[in-house]
Amino acid sequence: MKSLICFAKTIKGNLLLPLQPLIERKKNKIGLRMNITKNEVDALNLLVNIEIAPENYQSKVDSVLLNYRKTAKIPGFRPGKVPMGLVKKQYGKAVLIEEINKMLQDGIYDYIQKEKLNILGNPLPIEQAELDFDTPGTYTFAFELGLSPEFEVKVSKRNKVDGVKISADKKVIDTYVEDIRNRYGKMSSPESPESSDMFYGTFTEVDAEGTAVEGGIVKADTQFLGTNLKTKKEQVELTKATMGDYFPIDAAKSFVKDYNVAGLLGVTDAQLEASSGSLHFELKNIMRMEPAELNQEFYDKVYGEGVVTTEDEMRAKMKEEAERMYQNEADQFFLNNVAEHLLEKTKFDLPVTFLKKWMRTSGDKPLTAEEIEADWEKTEKGLRYQLIENAVITGAEISVTNDDLLNHTVELVKSQFQQYGQDAMDDEMLKGIAENALKNEEEARRINDQVYNAKLMAHYKENFKVEEKAVTYDQFIKLVTEKS
Repeated sequence: MKSLICFAKTIKGNLLLPLQPLIERKKNKIGLRMNITKNEVDALNLLVNIEIAPENYQSKVDSVLLNYRKTAKIPGFRPGKVPMGLVKKQYGKAVLIEEINKMLQDGIYDYIQKEKLNILGNPLPIEQAELDFDTPGTYTFAFELGLSPEFEVKVSKRNKVDGVKISADKKVIDTYVEDIRNRYGKMSSPESPESSDMFYGTFTEVDAEGTAVEGGIVKADTQFLGTNLKTKKEQVELTKATMGDYFPIDAAKSFVKDYNVAGLLGVTDAQLEASSGSLHFELKNIMRMEPAELNQEFYDKVYGEGVVTTEDEMRAKMKEEAERMYQNEADQFFLNNVAEHLLEKTKFDLPVTFLKKWMRTSGDKPLTAEEIEADWEKTEKGLRYQLIENAVITGAEISVTNDDLLNHTVELVKSQFQQYGQDAMDDEMLKGIAENALKNEEEARRINDQVYNAKLMAHYKENFKVEEKAVTYDQFIKLVTEKS
C-alpha cells in the first residue's frame, strides 16, 4: 500500500516544482524518538527509512482513546461509561493510523531540518505490502528524497548581456495625446454620424426572409463602434441610417477579425453557432466622444494644478511616462537574456527520475508519463533557472522588507490612477489603498515577486557588462519577434 503520509505543497511563482515545500506544523510531542536511517543512493537521491515501534505511538493512541471514551455515544452505555475494550474495538485502528501518520510527517520533517537537506519537491513514499493495523506492532516506512544540487553561479563584469533602451517617438506620443484627450472628453450626439462613433440599439436574430426568429437572439441596449464593421461599405451604410432604421448584420462576416460577437450579443459561442447568424440592428442612438480641449483645465486634471502649462510640456511628460512604462518591457528583455546566459554558463545535474515521478502526483490532478515528457524541457529549464535565481538571491543577500512592499504598491496605485485619467491623490490616501491591497495574500505575493525581480534586476545590471541598444518601440517589437 501507499504510505499514509500527505504533505502540504507550496508553489513559488509559476514554476511547477517548489523548493523546500515542507511546512511548519505542531509536533507530536508524546512518544520516544523514532529510529530513522538513510541510504545515499547518489549525490542527488536519498532513501530515508522510518521505524515506528509501539513505544513511539502507544501512549499517544491510549491518550486519544481515553478522550474518545468521554464523548463516545454507543447504544446501551452512558457517555463516559463505555468499556475501554469496546472503544478500542470501534476506534482503535483509525486512531492508530492517524497518529502514525502524524508521526511520519513530524519525523521526516524533523529529519530534513536536522540534516539541513535542501530538497526538491516532496518526499515520495515507497509503495509496500499491506500493513497490519489490526495487531499493533513495529512499522517501517521508506521515502525517496530528491536533493538540490550544489553549484556556483558566476555574475561578473567580464560577461556581456544585451539590453535595450526604448524611446517613445512622435507617433507614440500622438497616440497618447489622442487617448488621454478621449478619456477626459465628453459624450455628445452628433447630427452627422461618422464610422468612429458609438452606435446604440437592439440586435434581433432573423430568418432568410428577415422575420424575427421565435426564441432567437434578442439583445437590447447594446453598442459597438462603427469601425468594428469589417468593410468601408458597411461602415458608410451605417452612418447613413437614421433613428429607428434596421441595419442587416451577418454575425460571421460583418465584424472585423477576432471581434467578440458572442459577447456583444450576450450569448455563448455555442449559442451563436446554433443561431441563423443573420441579425437586424435597430438604431436607437448615436454617441461620439468629443476629445477634451488642450487647455489649463485639462492639464490640471491630468497632472495636478500647475504641473503642466503647455502642450509641449505635456508631450515631454508623456514621453517620460511612456519610456518609464517601456522600461518594464526592456527590463524583461534584459532579464530573459540574463536567464539564457546563466542557464548556458551554470551546469549541474538534477534528480530527473525522482522529479518526473514526483510530478505525476504533485498537482491538482495526476499526470501521465507522456504528459510529463511533453512539457519536460520547459519544466526543467524553469526549475534550473529557479535554482540559479535562488542561489543569486542568497549569495547577494537580497531581501524584501515591508517598507519595500508598501512603497512599491503606492507607486503601482499612483500609476494606475494616472493611467485611467483619475485626479491625483494625496500621499495618505495612496498609502491607505496600498496597505489595503497588501492584505490580499495573492496580491501581496505578486507584489513581493515584483520587488524581488526589481532588486535582482539592479544586481544584474550592476554586476554584468550591459550593452544597451537604443530602439523605438516598433523596433523593439521586431527585435523580440525575431529573437523568439
